[in-house]
Amino acid sequence: MVDNWRSWCCWTTSYWMIYICILLVCRIKESTQQIVIEELKVPKVVKAGDNTSVILDCVYDLHNSSTRGLVVKWYVNDTILLYQWIYGLPPITDPTDEHIQCGYKATDDPTTMYRAMKINNLNIKHTGDYKCNVFSVADDVSRETSMIVYSPEETFDLKYEKNDDESGEVVEVTCIAGGLYPEPTLEISVNDIVFNRTEDFDAVRQDDGKYNITAVLIAENAHLQGETVIKCTLRIPNANYTNWRFLTYSSDATTLTLSTSLIIAVILFLSTDTWHGWTGCYDR
Repeated sequence: MVDNWRSWCCWTTSYWMIYICILLVCRIKESTQQIVIEELKVPKVVKAGDNTSVILDCVYDLHNSSTRGLVVKWYVNDTILLYQWIYGLPPITDPTDEHIQCGYKATDDPTTMYRAMKINNLNIKHTGDYKCNVFSVADDVSRETSMIVYSPEETFDLKYEKNDDESGEVVEVTCIAGGLYPEPTLEISVNDIVFNRTEDFDAVRQDDGKYNITAVLIAENAHLQGETVIKCTLRIPNANYTNWRFLTYSSDATTLTLSTSLIIAVILFLSTDTWHGWTGCYDR
């Protein structure tokens, strides 16, 4: 009888220990089911334009956690609040940024409906680091990524003219580009031989935030024999953007020869002139 009683007590004790362990595991599992931002859908590079729109989507999962106190916020450059949605209320946007479309619906789920921010008519000022912050009484999570809004050239010209100096007749090649963002570089090549780069120089930023840049190459006409192909390469490195201009220079000679000695001067300078008539990508 005593042995049976002891066996029953041991069995009962083991049963309750297992039950308590199960409750603890369930409790821990419930506490870990908090908000997770699964993906931040923000384009890395996008071209500025009056007809360009992007959707910045903050894809999160509540994992059955409470919606009490649920708020979604979008920031740019960490501190500037652009967009806020409090669960159960309409979203609100920064009144100073008329490009943000208020009320854009990302889903039909009431817990994620207004998680995304849509920006219309992008301009270069929308370049920045964007952060989505999702929080409730149960959790507070954030995720951040960058977006570059680039502006290709508004003007891009490659030309030459002949001049006389003490060395004789020379050819001055000028490559000019303007209205670019972010900071561009120029490179001049003659018959695919590069003589001129601007990577080590700063382009001049204008009042509208865009850059103007100029590169000049001077060569002796006697060394540009036959038909010489001159190329100017424009790049915006941070936007993976490249464009070119070509021209063919014909001298009186019939034999084409080229060497590095043809360069008597390489001048890199930056345009500081005001380009009259220019405007930004978007005028408010």
